[in-house]
Amino acid sequence: MGREAGSRREAIRLEAARWVVQLDAPACLAADRAAFEAWRDQGPEYEVAFEREAAAWERLDRLRALSPRAETPDADLLAPAHKRSPFRKMDGLDAKGWARAAAVVGALGMVAAGVISATASTAYATAIGERRVIVLSDNSRIELNTNSKVLVRYRKGAREIRLVRGEALFAASPDARPFIVTAAGTQLETSDAAQIAVRVKGDVAAVTVRSGAVDVDLKDSDRESRQPAGVAAVYTPAGGRVQRVSTAEIDRSLAWRQGGIALNGQTLAQAVAEFNRYNRQRISVDEASVSGLRLAGYFQSTEPGSFVAAVTSAFPVRATRDAEGAIHLTARD
Repeated sequence: MGREAGSRREAIRLEAARWVVQLDAPACLAADRAAFEAWRDQGPEYEVAFEREAAAWERLDRLRALSPRAETPDADLLAPAHKRSPFRKMDGLDAKGWARAAAVVGALGMVAAGVISATASTAYATAIGERRVIVLSDNSRIELNTNSKVLVRYRKGAREIRLVRGEALFAASPDARPFIVTAAGTQLETSDAAQIAVRVKGDVAAVTVRSGAVDVDLKDSDRESRQPAGVAAVYTPAGGRVQRVSTAEIDRSLAWRQGGIALNGQTLAQAVAEFNRYNRQRISVDEASVSGLRLAGYFQSTEPGSFVAAVTSAFPVRATRDAEGAIHLTARD
């Protein structure tokens, strides 16, 4: 069983290395990128494998100082990035050529890992409807919500995490090194035990301090602030909006940790948008007359059918399904 799992991981790693080469090749087409997205959407292990291979490839120029005992890699692969495009000579590769290129990325990536492990980022991701808990080397924890991704980089002077997309709860352990979370141009920093919930949507970061306190630094600004526990804030390029929130409100916003969605006065349109984060089966509100209905209740995030049944029984709302299975909500006659 372990051998089969190892073989599968190796196969995914090699596929990821091939995609690293193919996506940056000048001959890469839109269809190739669409095929890559379909490959990556198979699961978080595919995305993580791709991020690792891409990071290794980007740092291969650091290997120029090495003197391998065996075969020396092609000098063009190790040339400084500003002097060449690493994929310029790969146009028109046949299947064997792509395989050889992927093998080079994979092999050099393993060598690079031993050299740059102190500075390289590690990616963690979740698929739609998935949740994941990551325990870091210092016992800090990251809880990832649906369709989310973080890049973690631990070094001597700092613990750095970037929330690339989605939502996460960060539980920082006390350490001499600051625990830094970057999301949509907003930087959060603490050196104490703290729990920080962060959600990214475009260039907006929504931050809730569950415990402890964090220092907030906005990108391209000299404004800094310190936010204590019980504060919820929304940060945009134009600034931040901060308010006090109750423990009950914080718990409702974190219902996703138990696989739930807790509604407390949200509109039907807002509730539908929330359910669509967790499910491939889409729901849409097709009439403005019902989009503003206010809802309250607790629902399982991956059971949109139960949510729709509750809405249609409590309100004058009708649900229909189209040929693709999407649910459309309209006013009932």
